[in-house]
Amino acid sequence: MRKMKAAIVGCGVISDVYMQSFRDNFSVMEIAACADLDEKKRNELAERYQIKPMEYDDILRDDSIEMIINLTSPKAHYSLSRQAILSGKHVYSEKMMAVNYEDGKELCRLAAEHHVRFGAAPDTFLGGGIQTARHAVSHGLVGNVLSGVLSLTRDYGVFGENLPHLFQNGGSVLYDMGGYYLTAVCSILGSVKRVSAFGTRTEESHKVTRIDSPFFEKEIALEEENVITAILEFENKALITLHLNSGTIINESYHLELYGDKGILRMGDPNTFCGEVVLEKAQNKPVTLPFTHGFQKQSRGLGAAEMAWSILAERPHRASMEMALHVLEIIHGIFSSVKSGEIYQMETGFELPEPLPEGFIGEGFWAAKEESALL
Repeated sequence: MRKMKAAIVGCGVISDVYMQSFRDNFSVMEIAACADLDEKKRNELAERYQIKPMEYDDILRDDSIEMIINLTSPKAHYSLSRQAILSGKHVYSEKMMAVNYEDGKELCRLAAEHHVRFGAAPDTFLGGGIQTARHAVSHGLVGNVLSGVLSLTRDYGVFGENLPHLFQNGGSVLYDMGGYYLTAVCSILGSVKRVSAFGTRTEESHKVTRIDSPFFEKEIALEEENVITAILEFENKALITLHLNSGTIINESYHLELYGDKGILRMGDPNTFCGEVVLEKAQNKPVTLPFTHGFQKQSRGLGAAEMAWSILAERPHRASMEMALHVLEIIHGIFSSVKSGEIYQMETGFELPEPLPEGFIGEGFWAAKEESALL
């Protein structure tokens, strides 16, 4: 069986999650090397998974490596992905593809010009939860989707004291978590037409009080709004309310709900692959729908593996650059509307990716294995 030879760039915490998932779930991926500016992290990851530690420039010169898995910090995504595309490599990027919409457009243009594939996280929309929700919507269980609510609350004042990029452009709650919610709903409903938003910052700067933090007693500026409300008008006329608040208490709350003329659909956490899907019909008690799809467990890298199978089969991949760019533009549009007080008109669109084939649940010796859904 032909495999896709790839290299990991960025050896932080998420690289372990990807490596374990590639090893356990996706036979198509052959991770051959890794790179990081921090030699200690790079060498530790290489030793742990028996891959080759390399300089990034050497990876780009290695013709045997076909794909780059870009797991660096958000602000580094653009420059490293750009180098890889110009070197003729396929690229799969962690969220978001860039922190600047114009940079995202350039990456997509370059990928098309150089005839390489470009995909981006989040790929949780390919998990059992969101795929089951899409199956329910596409089979008319809620009728026409009229409206919906996407909501998340967190306390980045706590998280950010160890991860200060959460206070910075490209790392705030809209980029860090909003992408999961926006990708989930776009993968079900399609493209957004217009955006109107309000936002505020709960503080201008944050003083780190966590004693064991390397940033103890430092003042870190909030570079973006951390409380956001927005209305998204979809091309299909659905009106979706987005609410994100990373200035409240640490107890996380989330809602992902769609309201149709024949039913209501409630989904689980889009930051996971296994969120339960609950359907409520008129005059009935809510029922939890059985999963129609696999990938219900930790499956980070699913988007990259599906892209690898798609390259081999010469078909479009599902975690497409077009959908990722559209989500990035929604974020750009929200911040533009917050600043201008005007409605933002979207300019990008995308074709809904094909749903994964149902039934590949992957439990037990005789079960239909999950990866077979990617063929």
